[in-house]
Amino acid sequence: MITLPAGLVPNGASPSLVEFGGIIRPATGAEVLNLRRNGNRFRVDMTLAPQTAEARRVAIARLLAAKTEGLRIAYPLQRVNQSGAGTLVVNGGGQGGNAIALRGGTPGFQIREGWWLSIQRSDGRHYLHNVRGDTTIAGGGTVLLPISPNLRYPFADGATINLVMPMIEGLVDGIISWNLQVGGIIDGIGFSIEEVG
Repeated sequence: MITLPAGLVPNGASPSLVEFGGIIRPATGAEVLNLRRNGNRFRVDMTLAPQTAEARRVAIARLLAAKTEGLRIAYPLQRVNQSGAGTLVVNGGGQGGNAIALRGGTPGFQIREGWWLSIQRSDGRHYLHNVRGDTTIAGGGTVLLPISPNLRYPFADGATINLVMPMIEGLVDGIISWNLQVGGIIDGIGFSIEEVG
């Protein structure tokens, strides 16, 4: 799994949800059906603006390698401080659905609707999720956290929750682009990453 050098972060991002269901509109005018399937995940189109020539060369080399090896990069939180929840981990293995039981939290701390988190399985792979509603951690440090999309992997008990710096991990999809300008400047590095599972 490829990672970018420390300090090399996106200066632009356009996230989207990749859905595997959809709305069915019957040709006969019958009731519209909302078909939902599990497996929904995220895709983010990103741009980088490395400050030095060396950083630009390294960024391009790593993105090219990530086409086959995959990429892990921090999801941009846009200065939202998601710290203070404690050391959250999965509380009970093999969970499914649109909520996950966690433990190890700071009692009374409120996890806010719209926050992002990634759940890290034992081999290090991350799965990105969004918090569906304000939820307060109970006195014992436990919380049942509502998330979107539904869980798509049966995480083991004790799997790590990354709330302070959630990660998106997947394949670099489509075109990797960059601009070569007069004077040897490389600018406007663009790529797309999509979760694979």
